Amino acid sequence: MAQITRRDFLKLAGGALAGSLVSSKLTSLAQGDKDSPNIIIILCDALSARHMSLYGYPRETTPYISAFADRATVYHQHYSGGNFTSTGTASLLTGMFGWKHRAINQGGLVLPEYAKTNPYSLLSTDYFKFAFSQNPWSDRLIGQNSRAVDKFLPVTSYSLREENPITRIFKNDRTLASIALDDFMIPIQGDTAGSAILSTYYKKKAMDTFLKDKNNSARYPDGLPEILIGGYVAPYLNESVYNGVYEEVSQLEANSQPYFAYFHLFSPHFPYSPRREYLKLFRDDFSPPIKPIHPLSPKLHKDFLNSKRTAYDRQVAQIDEEFGRLIAKLDKIDALANSYLIFTADHGELFERGFSGHGFHFMYEGALHIPLLIHAPGQSSRTDVHSTTSITDVLPTLLQITGEDIPTDIDGKVLPNFGGAENPDRPIFSVYAVDNSAFGPLKKCVIAMRKGAYKLIAYLGYKNFDEVFELYNIETDPEELFDLAAKEVDLLSKLKQEFQSHLEEANKPFFKK
Repeated sequence: MAQITRRDFLKLAGGALAGSLVSSKLTSLAQGDKDSPNIIIILCDALSARHMSLYGYPRETTPYISAFADRATVYHQHYSGGNFTSTGTASLLTGMFGWKHRAINQGGLVLPEYAKTNPYSLLSTDYFKFAFSQNPWSDRLIGQNSRAVDKFLPVTSYSLREENPITRIFKNDRTLASIALDDFMIPIQGDTAGSAILSTYYKKKAMDTFLKDKNNSARYPDGLPEILIGGYVAPYLNESVYNGVYEEVSQLEANSQPYFAYFHLFSPHFPYSPRREYLKLFRDDFSPPIKPIHPLSPKLHKDFLNSKRTAYDRQVAQIDEEFGRLIAKLDKIDALANSYLIFTADHGELFERGFSGHGFHFMYEGALHIPLLIHAPGQSSRTDVHSTTSITDVLPTLLQITGEDIPTDIDGKVLPNFGGAENPDRPIFSVYAVDNSAFGPLKKCVIAMRKGAYKLIAYLGYKNFDEVFELYNIETDPEELFDLAAKEVDLLSKLKQEFQSHLEEANKPFFKK
């Protein structure tokens, strides 16, 4: 069979998409009497809006997502609640900023009093509730409320590994299983394992899985994409994972019950290992703006950062194409006729200022600016929203469109175009506080506040870098090249005062009485 090129597939997908817009619209009219819409969230871990051609990136990384955007509401200034999975995902699930839900440490959990403030508990019992996360940290967060989940797939689903038998011991407590395995026995973070034998065993077994299929090395010369679970590798193929998403949605569609389905997919998260054909992409002369080396960075060389950026862009291109295939297949079964499909990320990725990756002290746009696209049932045209929105806004919007009560103690607001109003005076916060106790006031952290055109970054509690503030005009300087802190003294003072008042209010419950 002849190979289909990327260009050929784009043409085919474009034709299929045009036809699907018509069929979805007609089917939605036929199903208009269905009481409750389905909700599908597809979240791509570490997908930065700054690297998507949909949002103006010079490399054409996301043509399929751009095609999907033609029948969705596209949010252009959407921000994560943090720069790594635990804080960002917890903000999406709870509708709260990190300084409230307190999943601020690596692998951290939401405070018990907020563990049931999420779609699984707040959506009507009429809904069938599904969860699948390839990332063990978000799996753990959902696991805090696992009894409210009707079908909860293991982290290793649709990977080249089987479910770890140890997790079956804790089958009624997913969070306990994750902590026992990931934080003690064979930890993700750090080099010391509670069980050196098991750690070695699982790593060897994973390598054996790699070598069983001789095509792997040919198709993935840079190595397979992988999930770190308890210190060992869980290799997976993106095509298999997206086929799995389709399988699960098609099964949910076969039932008459409305459903809520959350898919947290690992790519384009590091190690950036796309298939061979994507390695040909972006051999160009693109050169991102040169930015100053940050004092807190590991001071990586710009050539290294640019090579990592290109590898990441190639990984983004592959997940974009897999997403395009998924949408085409969902259209064939009219899965979107009565469904809201939400496409987003938990945080982004950085390749600048001497640093590569995420989850460090940097709260720049690459790490915080994330995509958000929402396709409503039967939607056939595009709407663009340019006001600032937060990942915390997803939960109240879901509750709004399903007719549920919205908790009064959350930070999120209903999104514009779904019943919410644009508010240029609303501050949006993103929190990085891995060095701070989850049970005490925030004293050692980095917090970004976006308000209107401006973004304030506050560094608090770091040796030789305490009470340091940066200020950028994101509208005129989206690359954050010009720190205005020394120039716009009055504006800085005003924003600092507002920031401090919000921080003090957030810290109040954690001061000893």
